[in-house]
Amino acid sequence: MKLEIKLLAPYLVMMMGFAVSWGMLSERLDAVEVKADKIAQMQTDIAIIKEKIMWMEEYLIKTREISF
Repeated sequence: MKLEIKLLAPYLVMMMGFAVSWGMLSERLDAVEVKADKIAQMQTDIAIIKEKIMWMEEYLIKTREISF
């Protein structure tokens, strides 16, 4: 039994194509994970900012009531 390049070439091309597709998919998944982490951090930051703004509004309302 003799293996020839003509017989193996299509399989090698398919394997290389599969490897490239797998690599690109894993890179995209990594990018999505990074974006999701950034969005979660933004949500945390927004919640903190919102809490501080509410505290400032409450403080300003109290000080305004006292001054009258």
